[in-house]
Amino acid sequence: MAKVVKCPVCTKRLMDMLSAKEAELQIKCPKCKKVINVSFLNNQAHGEAV
Repeated sequence: MAKVVKCPVCTKRLMDMLSAKEAELQIKCPKCKKVINVSFLNNQAHGEAV
């Protein structure tokens, strides 16, 4: 089952995550235009605005 990764500022859906062991990436939110650092660790996603 996919988990939804949302923007922590405006709660817009950024992506769906199927599974992730470990990764980090930066995404620019298309709605609020903030840069979001997304961390994946053991199928958990955590996002914070820069």
